[in-house]
Amino acid sequence: RKEGETLIWCALNIEPRCKKSIKIVVEAAVEPTSLTITGSDSDVQWVGEDLQLSATVQPAEASSLFSWESDNKDVATVSESGLVSFLTTGEVTITCVSLEKSSVTASVTFNVKRGVFRSDLGSPYWNIADQCANTDPHVNLEIDTAKLGYHSCYFAGVLATRYYAEATFTITSQISTWVWQGIGLGSGLSETSTRYFIFSPRVDGQGNDFNKFIVKDLPNESWPAITTRSQTWGENGLDSISWLNAPVKIGMLRDENTYYYLINDKLMYVDETTVYDEIPTMPILLSIDLPVTVRNYTVVTEEAAINEKLASSQFKASFYASNPELVECEENRFIFKSANILSKDNKVKSLGDKAKLVGNFEVEFDVSDLMCNKSHTKGMSGVTFNLSRYEAADTVESFMIGTSVNQSIEGFAARYVSWNYTLSMDDANAPYFWSETSAAAFENANATHHVKITRTIENNVSTFRMWVDGEEMEFDVLSSKYNTMTTKYTGAYIVWVGGEYASCEVTNFTYKSGF
Repeated sequence: RKEGETLIWCALNIEPRCKKSIKIVVEAAVEPTSLTITGSDSDVQWVGEDLQLSATVQPAEASSLFSWESDNKDVATVSESGLVSFLTTGEVTITCVSLEKSSVTASVTFNVKRGVFRSDLGSPYWNIADQCANTDPHVNLEIDTAKLGYHSCYFAGVLATRYYAEATFTITSQISTWVWQGIGLGSGLSETSTRYFIFSPRVDGQGNDFNKFIVKDLPNESWPAITTRSQTWGENGLDSISWLNAPVKIGMLRDENTYYYLINDKLMYVDETTVYDEIPTMPILLSIDLPVTVRNYTVVTEEAAINEKLASSQFKASFYASNPELVECEENRFIFKSANILSKDNKVKSLGDKAKLVGNFEVEFDVSDLMCNKSHTKGMSGVTFNLSRYEAADTVESFMIGTSVNQSIEGFAARYVSWNYTLSMDDANAPYFWSETSAAAFENANATHHVKITRTIENNVSTFRMWVDGEEMEFDVLSSKYNTMTTKYTGAYIVWVGGEYASCEVTNFTYKSGF
């Protein structure tokens, strides 16, 4: 009750003479004189986030028991331990009161805003202070060579399986020679669980002059098959993107297990994956090795708006022309105008997984007005239907109709060849093996001819067959007597169609596949 000394006695009830005492010295308590709140470096906070506050007392020997109070519990609440939860926009003052001396208090006032991005997730180097500014709202990433790497910034208030996000990125400088530096959008749960798409600008000193893109997963420990399958260099207008002179707009639409990626409003890649099957994710923007400023960011979650986008002709497209000046591409009609170019440079190609074949499949199309380059004598010329295992192809299975350099045929032969895409069909080392028909598939090049190609899988072996105008092709001219129309690869293929030193029109292109 007060300062002084006293003795405290303890005695047995059955024998009061059996007792013991202890001397207690009561000293005056050290009264707190001031409190300081720590844990916040900004008076601007964001709806939906939490902030852990703490307090320190002076002098240090004083009692460190406090209570916490919020003057506007609609805007923010505070727990007994000082954890503040921001609920809605507005102003709120959080006060800490000493339980030893109620007149000793400290307080902090917050202006709570509804942010587009989260401040409590992702890379700490993103500056989001101006994300909701009245003029020029933006976020920016300022890094140097000591802070290179993957930097994510999570959108706030979105956790869903269907949404559309977009943003425009201004690359302020290049500070790295890493070939896959880039900017983009992703979909994920954390820094160790994300799938993302990046546009990667050409890099001096890397031996290439291409803009490119890639889809990749985190954890970022290796380069799995998806990165080989998804990476695209220079094609589909990538090299026309003037990232040095203008912002680059990137969009991403998640529709359950299908992801659409756009650059400057042009659909670039469609990714089908079950990595987040029925799992809601957060959209993120990100930069790898690049200082950037990002503006015009938005997220759409309304079902009607997403369905409207998916119903547009762009989102329904399955193919793109590698060179629109030479190739016309509609959904199921392709026109190859040049007879002087390799098919891999004179093609229409699947938009990522849009024209992907899995399991047993059937492909049918009509070809007409086939004209082959008579001066091309290094390899077969003609229309090609091609199956690539990866976007950046290595082994390709090709079916061709055209002129043969291996035999003399009146008309056009059919050919099946497995070859190395990194080489040219003109290269003698490109084919792993090939087979041709000794009889012409057809003679009249100007007429319309129907082609059908199938794969069936049995006992983990793929078997191919080909028909022209209803007649099955017999591939009886072989590069090796052991050749067969089979492969032990039973996985997915990406489809592309080309003109190998040939011009023609392909119409009524249809395909179906599945297990």
